[in-house]
Amino acid sequence: MCTAMASDEVGLGRRRPSFRSIAALLILVILVLVSAWSLVAVSKINQLWLLGRSPSSTFVTLPATPLSSHGQPVMLASISTIIQKGLAVGVSGYLDTESGQPVVGASIYVQYYLNGAYKTQVSTTDQTGYFEIHFPINWDGSLPVTFTYFGDDQHQGLTLNSSLPGENI
Repeated sequence: MCTAMASDEVGLGRRRPSFRSIAALLILVILVLVSAWSLVAVSKINQLWLLGRSPSSTFVTLPATPLSSHGQPVMLASISTIIQKGLAVGVSGYLDTESGQPVVGASIYVQYYLNGAYKTQVSTTDQTGYFEIHFPINWDGSLPVTFTYFGDDQHQGLTLNSSLPGENI
């Protein structure tokens, strides 16, 4: 009787999972994680496209050229955060002389901190002195930025440190 009982207890014990079962479960977990990651990535890219921006941005190197000290002094005016669909997506403003004349065709460099490094983007002013730059990020709170115009033969260079309000404005 004892022998029969012992053999019944062995028969009722848990079966060990096979190597195939473990491998199948591991593959399933990996597939679920990869699917979740790709959904997040596609969602992020679609959000940028919905805002009218491409997912990649063109970063430039800030020139080492000294600012021009010749010509008329200039100023950055009406600097503001660009908001689209409730998200802070960039900056816009005007470059004018102190007498209010627009500076046409000027390169405005904007530098900010992103993913552990300073990034620089550039925009060229139009006929009214207007420029805008769309960033590859959205932010809330304040985003410290540095605007630089190096100047030319007719206009002095300018550097301006500012802080742009983000989504919670």
